[in-house]
Amino acid sequence: MSPRQPVEMPPPKTTMTTRAGITGSFITRAPEETFALAEEIGRELSQPAIFLLIGDLGTGKTVFAKGLAAGLGIDPDDVTSPSFTFISQHRGRLRFYHIDLYRLEDARALSDHLGIEEILAEPAVVVIEWGDKLGRVVGPNVYTVELTWIDETTRDIKIRQQEVI
Repeated sequence: MSPRQPVEMPPPKTTMTTRAGITGSFITRAPEETFALAEEIGRELSQPAIFLLIGDLGTGKTVFAKGLAAGLGIDPDDVTSPSFTFISQHRGRLRFYHIDLYRLEDARALSDHLGIEEILAEPAVVVIEWGDKLGRVVGPNVYTVELTWIDETTRDIKIRQQEVI
């Protein structure tokens, strides 16, 4: 694996959300800023939502998940990458599922063995690391969160709400 090459730094963007919505493009310059961004989003959530986290290894997907959990009143130290268990559940202001599909090779196993459809139908906040392995998820509060590595500490985070079909 070749070392990552820094990319040209984009102009600064806001790192905070607004009450008007949680979508947008954000630059975070440290893991703590990624955590704070997600924590604010978690605090603003008042209804179930699904977050599909997409990004290379080390871009901050688990940090983002920890921040969302903290915003829901869950101790972020209790949220670890569930790479070997695939799914972990936590209770906070809203139920919180943290799913990591990194080690999943066959997407059919999601429905056959993991019960992903049942989880997605629950009134909960669901965070799925490596969400691109899941394919398209349909629902009113489904967000794609793309985390892109800029340099060792800087990330470009794009949050988009998926259109309901």
